[in-house]
Amino acid sequence: MKMKGLKKLLVLGAAAAMLLSGCGGGGGQETAQSDDGSEQVTLRWVFVGPGEQQDSQKVWDKFNEELANYLPNTTVEFECITSADYAEKWKLMSASQESLDIVWHGWMLPYVSEVKKGSYMELDDLINNVAPELLEAIPENIMDKSRVDGKLYSIPNMQEMVSYVSSLDFPIDIYEKYKDQINPEELAQFFASRETMDKESWDKIEEYIKMIKDGGDLKKGVYGFADHVEKGYEWISNPYKIKATGDDYTPINLYRTPEYKTFVEVYADWFQKGYIRKDILTAENVGTEIYEVKGGASYLVGQGYMPTQSEIDSKAAAGDTAYVRIPFEDKHYIPYAAAASNTAISMNSQHPERAMKLIALMNTEAGKDLYNLLVYGIEGEHYTKVNENEIQPIGYSSQPTSESPYGQYDWAIGNIFNGYEIYMEDKPLTLQNDFIKKVNEEAAPSKLKGFTLDTDPIKIELAQVTAVVGEYKTSLNSGAASDPMGLYEEFQEKLIAAGDDKIVEEISRQIEEWRAGQTDEAADTADTSASE
Repeated sequence: MKMKGLKKLLVLGAAAAMLLSGCGGGGGQETAQSDDGSEQVTLRWVFVGPGEQQDSQKVWDKFNEELANYLPNTTVEFECITSADYAEKWKLMSASQESLDIVWHGWMLPYVSEVKKGSYMELDDLINNVAPELLEAIPENIMDKSRVDGKLYSIPNMQEMVSYVSSLDFPIDIYEKYKDQINPEELAQFFASRETMDKESWDKIEEYIKMIKDGGDLKKGVYGFADHVEKGYEWISNPYKIKATGDDYTPINLYRTPEYKTFVEVYADWFQKGYIRKDILTAENVGTEIYEVKGGASYLVGQGYMPTQSEIDSKAAAGDTAYVRIPFEDKHYIPYAAAASNTAISMNSQHPERAMKLIALMNTEAGKDLYNLLVYGIEGEHYTKVNENEIQPIGYSSQPTSESPYGQYDWAIGNIFNGYEIYMEDKPLTLQNDFIKKVNEEAAPSKLKGFTLDTDPIKIELAQVTAVVGEYKTSLNSGAASDPMGLYEEFQEKLIAAGDDKIVEEISRQIEEWRAGQTDEAADTADTSASE
C-alpha cells in the first residue's frame, strides 16, 4: 500500500476515536453530550420565501403542534425573508453572530466563500450519526454538489438539478402562421448535433428570422440570444468556463472564446439587417416585451416543443403569450457548482443534532406531511385537495406572494418530490415531479464533480475582470456598437490587462492539482482492495 493511503487510514482512525470520545459532527464545534431528545429545544429557521403572510403564524403554530409527533420537545421559530432582502439580511445575521440553527443558502450568496469563512457546519458526521436516511433520499451525485474540499456543508433541496438549455422560441401565433415552414423536431436535432454555437448554428436561426421579417411580422426584432454562447461550456466562476464534455479541462474566459467572437460578428450583422431594434441600448423594459423570435432557456429538455393549452390560456389571461420552444440540447448534465437552493446548519447552532433531524424530515418520505404543511398550509383553509397527489392553492395559482393567505416556495423548504403538485389541467411535463426526478436521474455528472475553486488567490483580478466585462458587455451584446469588432479587440486587450491570463493559470493549476488527487485516491482504493 502507498504511504499516502496509510496516512489516510490513520486519519480515519483518529476521526473515529474522536467520535467515540464524544466530539460531535458540528464542523469543529464540540458537543458535550449526544442529544437524546429529552431537552426542550427551540430551533431558529431562516429561509427565503414571499415574506410573512396573513396566516403565517397560524400555520407555523400548527407545524409545531404536529412536530411534537416526530421530534418531541422541539419547537421552531421561523423567519421567512424575501429573495430581494435575503443576501443583505444574511450578511447582518452572519456579522452579528446571531444564534441561528437552520439556514437557507441560495444563488445570491457565494457558497464557497460562506463555507470558507465558517458560516456553516460540516455535516458528514451529523448525517452519519443522526440522519443516515438522507443518504438514501438524495443521490450521491446531487449531494456532492454541496461539498467543498470533499466535505459536506449543506443539503441540496431536491428539485431540477440540471444545467439549463438554450432554446429558439416562437410566440404561438407566429408559429401557427409559419408552421408549414418550421419543423421543431428537425430543428432540435440540428442544434443538438452542434457542440457549441458555431456560425452554422447562427445561420440556421437567421433563416427563420429572415422568413418572419420577409413576411412582415418581425415587429420588435429579436432578443435574448447572448447567453447562447455558453452552449457546450460549464460554469466554473463567472465568466470562466470549461468544455462541458470531453477530456479538455482547460478553463477559459467566455468572452475570449471563438464562440463569443462569432456571436459579436453575427449580432452586429443582424443589427445592420434590421433584425434587432434600433433603440436596443436606450429602450426601457426590453426584456419583458413579446418578441416574434427570441432566445430562451429552460432547465428541462424533454418538455416537448409545444406549450399545452392550459399554458396558452393562462398566459393569455395574464396579457402574455406562450412560446413554442425548440431546445438546443437533447441531454442534460449535473453542474459541479453548488445547487441553487440548499439547507445548511449555522455554525452558531446550539442544537445541531436536532436541527439535522428536522432537515431530514423535510427531505425524506417520513416527513412529507410536515413538509406539505409548511409549504402549502392547512387543508381547507389554504388549499383544496384534488386527488392524493395534487392540490389547488387558495389565493394563488403557481407561486405564492406576500398577499396570499399562506404558501411557501417548495424548493426552499426541502425535497419537492415528497410534496404535492399544484393541479393544472393538461399539465406540462416540466411541472410533473416524476418527470423532473427522471431528468435528474438520467443526467450525466459534471466532469468537475468534487472540485472546489478557491478564488482568494485571484480575487483582485476577478474583480478587475468583472469591471471590464461590465464596461463592454452591454454594447457588444446588443449588436449596436458603431465599430463592433474594434470594440471587441479593445475588450480583449482590457481583459488581459485586468489579469485574465493570471486567473486562467490559477484555475488551471487548481483543476490539475485536483485531478492528480483524484488519481491518487483511485490508486489508493485499488491498493486497499488488492490487499484485502
